[in-house]
Amino acid sequence: MRSALPSPRQSTMGHFIAGIVAVLVFISGIALTAAGSIGGLLNTWNASVTGTLTVQIPGPAADADKAVTSALHAVQAIDGVKQAHIVPRKEAQELLKPWLGDTQLIADLPLPALLDVELTAPSAQSIDRVTAAVKAAAPAALIDDHRVWLNRIAEFASALSYIAFALIGLSLAALTLTVIFATRASLTEYTSVIEVLHLVGARDSTIASQFSWRAVRQALWGGLIGLIVFGPALLGLSWFAKRIDPGILPPLTLPLAYWIGLATLPIAAAVIAYGVARATVGRVLRAMV
Repeated sequence: MRSALPSPRQSTMGHFIAGIVAVLVFISGIALTAAGSIGGLLNTWNASVTGTLTVQIPGPAADADKAVTSALHAVQAIDGVKQAHIVPRKEAQELLKPWLGDTQLIADLPLPALLDVELTAPSAQSIDRVTAAVKAAAPAALIDDHRVWLNRIAEFASALSYIAFALIGLSLAALTLTVIFATRASLTEYTSVIEVLHLVGARDSTIASQFSWRAVRQALWGGLIGLIVFGPALLGLSWFAKRIDPGILPPLTLPLAYWIGLATLPIAAAVIAYGVARATVGRVLRAMV
């Protein structure tokens, strides 16, 4: 059946819905990007620090170097240690350059001697054995279990992810309310058209279907506009991220699920618009009987 309603592009309300959907899809894209970036960073950090310990031995360079060598021999004799190596002071200074710059200040810093330890199977028992061996060889040593700070970052990142997904949920709720408002306004605007359709024998389901597909076209059009506008914003964010030194922010690759979710935002908006519009029209038409 050919639609008896004007084209969405010829309607002020149609432009209104399309514009609102475009804004909501743009906001949802930003929230989804934030959630995907946080998840990607956590996966990268988790893969790089799982099962690793860093031993720091402060003190004068000569004494610290002697103590770290003793700690290395003690650690290498422990079952469950995959590998261990002393971090050269030059390498430790390179790690500070992104934060302090390439200045003489770094060379003058009293850096501790560093020992990196990688465990075969991370566990509390293996960490305790390494700690005991290191303390016996170098009592002043400090053992840094990367899982401690990573867990704290993970908790904070999870909270940010929940906020991002809540923002997406609020956008969907705003879309639902917008479609309800616009559909009711359209029903009021086209009351005479609905009456004529009833007179020629059109069923309520047929009328509801016309309003629903009209809402789908409006939402899909607005969603595509929002996604197109979000494209340059995503490229801009990527460009700024690449400018950050890899020592501060590791290279980030967004997962496939992110790209699928981003591409389906306009479709999700259209599906919600269809369901909400059909339910709204059905309720109003039943009340008119």
